[in-house]
Amino acid sequence: MSVWNDDIQQNLVGELTRVSLEERAAILAGPGSNDNHREHFDRLEVLRQVEAVGAPRRQSIDGPARVVAWNVERLRHIDAITETLKHQNADVALLCEVDRGMARTQNTDRIADLATRLAQPYLYAVEFLELGLGDLNEQEWHKGENNALGFHGAALVSDVAMQKPFLIRLDDRGSWFDGVLHERRVGGTIALGAKVMVMGKPVTMVSAHLESNCDPATRGHDMRGMLEKIERIAPGEAVVLGGDFNSSTGGIDDWRDRDAWRAKMLDEPTRLTSPEPYEPQFAAAKEFGYDWHACNVMGVATQRFVPGRARTHHKLDWFFTRGLVATDPAIIPAVQADGSPSSDHECLAVTVTPT
Repeated sequence: MSVWNDDIQQNLVGELTRVSLEERAAILAGPGSNDNHREHFDRLEVLRQVEAVGAPRRQSIDGPARVVAWNVERLRHIDAITETLKHQNADVALLCEVDRGMARTQNTDRIADLATRLAQPYLYAVEFLELGLGDLNEQEWHKGENNALGFHGAALVSDVAMQKPFLIRLDDRGSWFDGVLHERRVGGTIALGAKVMVMGKPVTMVSAHLESNCDPATRGHDMRGMLEKIERIAPGEAVVLGGDFNSSTGGIDDWRDRDAWRAKMLDEPTRLTSPEPYEPQFAAAKEFGYDWHACNVMGVATQRFVPGRARTHHKLDWFFTRGLVATDPAIIPAVQADGSPSSDHECLAVTVTPT
């Protein structure tokens, strides 16, 4: 049976519908069952909305378009991220993991702050309504605090007119709701997009985020569903799809057995930076006519951690393009002025020209 999130959401608003602290507390106090998650998932208006703020300075991009894609990890280090984006001078920024009203980011409106600093309009949509303070570290660091809004989502930032904005909900499984993953949330991963005119042709720009806490087959399923919906929006048209695809080549069951996972790393040392054979999402992209070779720096990890931290580095972040010539792909280091990470993901950039 069809459900609402099988449809493309195009409910444009000037301000997302808030969910009160009392209501979030009541959801948190209730059962952690899938049925209860589905009830809240279905009724919360904010999960169907796209917020659009600001007036564009340009109606189109006259030459090739420079696009960046970045998982900005809550937009925690907004000063450094702003400087990186200014230096890139991109026409469109595709962002994911953006906080609004979270204690861990001082209960500020991170996307509005960033857009103001860049003097550009933005689109924003909620991926997860956060019921708690975040991950285990954030729960400890912000003990006793409350989230003002509890929004965590995706954004597009550009001074170019972003036409026909849309939201695609990729995941209604509610795997974060029961607390097993230590971070209670309502919602699931999303894709947020809009059409931008480039050299007289419409190009659909999409910020995408696939789920980390699932297996490659599930990510492949989500990718296929997203591409099917994009095809309805932009049939046969040019598309830039960028974001965090969590192409880790593994899932929760793999990571429970750390020794077996390490053995895989030894046997297949390139799987983390060349994950295509292990992730069905790439086969889905190829089937729908997307390329990822020309628009990415191949074989290089896109994660960044504090030096000395015992973490493997994966290639999780990608561009996928169709109907475009992609040139000058780059991985821009996610660093603050002191050299520490500004995000746990590097920033990606590419230039695209319609064919």
